[in-house]
Amino acid sequence: MPARLLVKEQNAVVDHPADQLSELRGEHPCWLDISNPQSEEFALVAQELELHPLAVEDAQHGHQRPKIDQYETHYFIVFYALESPSPDVVNYHEVAIFVAQNAIVTVHQGDFSARKIVEKRFIEGRLQTTGLLLHALLDTMVDQYFAVVDQFGERIELLEQFITEESGPNLHRAHAPLNELFLVKRDLLHLRKTVAPERDVLQVLVRGDIRELRETGRRAYFQDVYDHILRVTDEIDTFRELSSNVIDAYLAAASNRLNEVMKVLTSIATVLLVLTVVTGFFGQNWSFIPYGSLPLFWLSMAVTGLIAVGLVMYFRRRGWL
Repeated sequence: MPARLLVKEQNAVVDHPADQLSELRGEHPCWLDISNPQSEEFALVAQELELHPLAVEDAQHGHQRPKIDQYETHYFIVFYALESPSPDVVNYHEVAIFVAQNAIVTVHQGDFSARKIVEKRFIEGRLQTTGLLLHALLDTMVDQYFAVVDQFGERIELLEQFITEESGPNLHRAHAPLNELFLVKRDLLHLRKTVAPERDVLQVLVRGDIRELRETGRRAYFQDVYDHILRVTDEIDTFRELSSNVIDAYLAAASNRLNEVMKVLTSIATVLLVLTVVTGFFGQNWSFIPYGSLPLFWLSMAVTGLIAVGLVMYFRRRGWL
């Protein structure tokens, strides 16, 4: 997708060539969107707006931590848009935003749904200034976080239900959900590492440190986005704790199941031990024992059976079996 320069004129939002940004931004709010950081349009705009080389390098190479940097003629913001096409997949779109006098420049790789939503609102004339445009971009991206985080909650609830149902004799079947829980916990950690630093970015905007955004009543807009990012972070922490609790519950159930098995095996071994003592005694080659006596054989078998039954009844009464 080529670079698009949208200029808010008096009656409508008009498309202009990207190289006219420096000429038009003096009179009209402008939004230049670049979907390829390595494009010639970005290099040209960086030269015209005198963007700092470090900020340009960060935008081109990507994989940056969310941040906001101040330079002489502009501010540089790194933010992330999240999309979840399926419950177990999260796509991270890194968005570099340059905030200059009466101009917003967004640089990213490919396209994402939040940009399309904001573009529609800007073309409809609902965003009058660059401050409102920046707020709309950040607010739309943060609002989409909730759907992504809620999917993690649904996955954890399903896995918790499955493990709870299989916590009895079929506990061995819960290994697959346990592996899935570890994957969910890892994904939540990655998500938190991405979202948590964005609170610092929004704190700067809430304080009104950016001189280009010091518009009357605009700080309340960014305060609302800051509250949303706090809610998202709290939900991520809650789901991480919940996943840890489910894992601990599974390990506790597995330990209890192992104790039950060991208790049964120990009881059986104890019964066999007593029987071994009895049969071992009669297995001694003493001359006074009539080994050929059939009544004595049945008597020894009866005594052995009574001992075994007595031990089993005793273990059951004590709750050991």
